Amino acid sequence: MKLNIDHVLMGIAVALIGGGFLALSAHSSTQDEGLASNFTSSDKVTFDTNFKAANGQCDVGLAKHGICFEPSPLEQRIELGEPFPENMFPLAIEWRAGLALDQKAPDLKTVRVGQTLILMDRETRTVIDMLDVGPQQNAETEAVTAG
Repeated sequence: MKLNIDHVLMGIAVALIGGGFLALSAHSSTQDEGLASNFTSSDKVTFDTNFKAANGQCDVGLAKHGICFEPSPLEQRIELGEPFPENMFPLAIEWRAGLALDQKAPDLKTVRVGQTLILMDRETRTVIDMLDVGPQQNAETEAVTAG
């Protein structure tokens, strides 16, 4: 059998396709077992308190990014273990704030309403965990870690 350019090109194409499948399978086999399914203690200390923002004094947020979390009366409508209210749209947390938190399981969504972070199931909208990052909560956290 005589090799010609068609055989060589076919061999290269098969090798490239095989390499692509290997790369995809290696990329898709990331392990999610070590990801958090609730807020952690390091999540609580991620946010800055009492800093100067562009719009004035800020109680809590991310100072270096100029993100300020203002309190909201809607925070009181959300209950742990209950579905996220149907008449409220679950806006995802600001991406810079989300990057600062520990990575969560892929079936969970981190939402912010006012000064409360909510971890909810993407499918059922059930509130799995809540974290109040308001100034009164941060003062209590700092007192516990200092004492």
